[in-house]
Amino acid sequence: MAAALSVFVERGYDGARIRHIAERAQVSDAALYAHYASKEQLALALFCLHVGRYARALAEIAEDGARPVAERIQAMARRTLQAFAEEPDAVAFVITHQRRFIHALPADFAYPIRVMEDVIREGQAVGAIRGGPVRLLAALVFGCITQPIRTVLEAPPGTIELTSETARALTAESAWRAVAA
Repeated sequence: MAAALSVFVERGYDGARIRHIAERAQVSDAALYAHYASKEQLALALFCLHVGRYARALAEIAEDGARPVAERIQAMARRTLQAFAEEPDAVAFVITHQRRFIHALPADFAYPIRVMEDVIREGQAVGAIRGGPVRLLAALVFGCITQPIRTVLEAPPGTIELTSETARALTAESAWRAVAA
């Protein structure tokens, strides 16, 4: 799985081949095909794994009702940047392959946006978050969080740096201000 992840991030889904993944994992193509019927099945398994882990990390923060909504949204932003610092390939894969695989997940999958929507609804109910379409507000929060990551991934190296406390605080504050009442 680690070999597949690195190959997909380096080459993109379309440029990756089973033979590239097998070479990186130091196994035969046949060994990979024994576990996954296709490149798509392998990529979908990776996507499910990493989106699921991310959603669970966000849910853990979201479910902490002792913290105010503002604090939880900011904590989710910080957790996302922490995940990117710790597992850049996993976060990059999820962000850059979401369009391709998100619709293949089961209907009852714990999508990260659904976790955020629950917090948005809660915030609206107590007047902490502005009124408006919940999905749009959740998307605004994620935009504030993921667009800086996309810039790191797509722009020349050094264009933006997200590991400092200043960058994390600014991102977290921006995610909150995007929806604050």
